[in-house]
Amino acid sequence: MAGAVQLPDVTALDGELVVWEHGRLAFERLQNWLQRRGAGAARAADETPAHFDAFDLLRLAGTDTTIWP
Repeated sequence: MAGAVQLPDVTALDGELVVWEHGRLAFERLQNWLQRRGAGAARAADETPAHFDAFDLLRLAGTDTTIWP
């Protein structure tokens, strides 16, 4: 999320929360991570970090970018 603070206000990204394991997406690890609460969730996040992968820029500084080519 450190990169998010560098984005202008009123910016919207579309993406997914993912967990990478051995160079591949590990959907089952993410499900396990998301099903936990409290201390268990914190422990799972430490053991298996998740990352936000953005794939679409929907709005940039208040400008609708969905009409851009």
